[in-house]
Amino acid sequence: MASIQIQSANISGWQGNSVGVQLRIYTNSSFTATSGNLYPQTVPNPASLGSFYQVYSCTVSGSTLTLPAVNLDSTTDSIDNPSATFSAVLWDSVSGKQIQQFGTESTFALAPSPTTTSWGNVFIADLDDID
Repeated sequence: MASIQIQSANISGWQGNSVGVQLRIYTNSSFTATSGNLYPQTVPNPASLGSFYQVYSCTVSGSTLTLPAVNLDSTTDSIDNPSATFSAVLWDSVSGKQIQQFGTESTFALAPSPTTTSWGNVFIADLDDID
């Protein structure tokens, strides 16, 4: 099973909401992970970004937003869709609206190794795969 832990991260200079901030992870296409877990594609609807895959509550202290550790299955070794990707957004749970896309890329894939990584490495690895 290729479960990847993305470490907790602090984002300094945060000027957004002080409560109700969530990190939402969406699937951009359906896939089956090597763990056997099935991940349906996020289906958009007019009221929001659609059904979501996972939600993580963030904390704010002063001007620092803290993202908790996130555990996701790898995508690149999927048994039926190795081109599957995730996307991440910061969400305001109070207003029910997206704050902003999270990360330097609109989508990202996860390789089965290393099994512990950082958000920075996730997006760097994704940039390295672009030819």
